[in-house]
Amino acid sequence: MALGGTTAEYDRKFSTPVVTHINRTDEEKSALEYNAHVEALKTLAMDLRNCLEHATDEKYKRYLALKIDRTNQRLEQLRTEDTK
Repeated sequence: MALGGTTAEYDRKFSTPVVTHINRTDEEKSALEYNAHVEALKTLAMDLRNCLEHATDEKYKRYLALKIDRTNQRLEQLRTEDTK
């Protein structure tokens, strides 16, 4: 192989993922979307906290704290909507 490595390594690295969402129900799709949204918000909150730890400008720190608070509020809102 011209790129180096074995064919299996190349296939594993560059192959396209298998499509598994064709036969999912609407409930399964909405659950997956919900979980993805929650994970994205958790990741955003974690990234914002990391930025806050390293920030030096007080105005920027207040801005980040506000963004973290709003992100946490949105997460809590999603959790309460899910239980209803």
